[in-house]
Amino acid sequence: MLVSERMKRAVFLGPDETLATAARKLRKDNIGCLPVCEDGRLLGMITDRDIAMRGVADSRDPNHMRVREAMSINAICCAKDDAVEHAAALMHQCHVQRLAVVDADHNLVGVISMRDLEEGSSERRPFEVIFYKEILDHVGLTHHSELMRLSVAHGTKAEAVEAAISQFEAAKQVTKWTAAADGYDVVSIHVGESGESLESLELTSERDAQIRPRARALWEEAGFPSGQDVQFWEKAAQGVDGENKAER
Repeated sequence: MLVSERMKRAVFLGPDETLATAARKLRKDNIGCLPVCEDGRLLGMITDRDIAMRGVADSRDPNHMRVREAMSINAICCAKDDAVEHAAALMHQCHVQRLAVVDADHNLVGVISMRDLEEGSSERRPFEVIFYKEILDHVGLTHHSELMRLSVAHGTKAEAVEAAISQFEAAKQVTKWTAAADGYDVVSIHVGESGESLESLELTSERDAQIRPRARALWEEAGFPSGQDVQFWEKAAQGVDGENKAER
């Protein structure tokens, strides 16, 4: 899916409008930033923080100070023909909730937000799938070493995992992802009530899902002993890994 299919009409400001006008537009649309354009071309972005730090904090009169004096020149933007996965990854990387969308001539054609990517259903939202190898530290404890992190901007969790596995296998040139990784975790990304980006880590790798019930069964068979979690997990992991290797 392309950004052009999810973006919204852009509300924007001219560089010679006042900070007071900018503040009123931000409040009216209940957003934290607005593109600044001149003759359709994107010049920058102004945020509520810009108004507070470069205007109010410096005791400037917001009825006379111009937007061009407070705006950020290097606006974070994406192209209308970019994939929505790219837009989601860019927002996450830059810790922003909205991007200006431009055409090939850098003219503003719309805006896209994390909320736009989540529209339709609470079950359809951006995810990150993190593939890892298991390594042992100096005391013998197992840790996850990240191999690749893939962003999937829209879909259910199952669809996101399926898409990420396909991309991972292609990137690693393997026919089955388990030939290159020990497992994967899933980060679910959604927008909170105040517009903040929230993340929740779901330890849902296929390998862990196979090991966990087997380790519990071993623990129950042994009479529920305490302090032996690692031993039962490792024994269960050996069984699962042996079966997976036999299937390759």
